[in-house]
Amino acid sequence: MARQKGIIKLKGSIGDLSFYKTKDGYLAREKGGVDKERIKNDPAFQRTRENGAEFGRAGKAGRLLRTSVRPLLLKAADGRVAS
Repeated sequence: MARQKGIIKLKGSIGDLSFYKTKDGYLAREKGGVDKERIKNDPAFQRTRENGAEFGRAGKAGRLLRTSVRPLLLKAADGRVAS
């Protein structure tokens, strides 16, 4: 892992390098991981696609539940209960 020692401290990415700050100081690393197109099309990533679709459906269901209950919660107030 690369450390930044210069005057200029970077955050973000430039090309294939990512710059970030941790408790150890400013660090840099090369981007890695699997290509987006490979995840979309490769049969080896079928379960990954299924899991992603399930997670997306769960997020939408949670949003529907929160938005449907929100009007009731706005009217309910109790100063003795923490949020």
